[in-house]
Amino acid sequence: MKRRGSQRFAVLWGAVAVKVPRLRRLREGMRANRMEARIWREGWQRKYPELCPIIASMPFGIALVMPAVRIMSPAELEAFRDSADFPDHDPDPELYESKGGEWGYLRGRPVVVDYAMRVHMDADEIALIDPRVLTIRDVVRNWDAIW
Repeated sequence: MKRRGSQRFAVLWGAVAVKVPRLRRLREGMRANRMEARIWREGWQRKYPELCPIIASMPFGIALVMPAVRIMSPAELEAFRDSADFPDHDPDPELYESKGGEWGYLRGRPVVVDYAMRVHMDADEIALIDPRVLTIRDVVRNWDAIW
C-alpha cells in the first residue's frame, strides 16, 4: 500500500512504513527525511512523545523507516483534536500540522507521522517561532520555565 504526500510517499511493508521522496520533489523529500531523522536523533521525542519513532534513516534522506501506523480517519482526528489528550504546546515548536493523514495510532497510542513542517517554512516564518523552542537545546534549557 502507498500513501502520497506533497514531497514523499510511504510504502507499507508489513510492520514498517518506508518514506521515500517523490521524484518530482526529490530534493524537498530528501530534506524532509533528513529533518525528521535529525529531530529524532536529537531527542525531541523526550519532550514531544507524540512523535512517531524512527527505526532507520538512509544516507542523504533517500529513505526513512518508521513503524507502520493506522492513520486516523477524519472523524477520529476531529475527536482527538477536541480531547484533552491532544498535545497543546505553548509555545509551539512548529514541528507538525494537525491535518488529515498526519496522525495515526501506533499500538493504540496517537502519534504524528510527519514532523518535517519546518521544511516548508521560509526564513521569515522560522523567525516567528518562539526562540525558547527553536532547537532542542532551547527546549531543554527552557522546559521548566515554559511548562
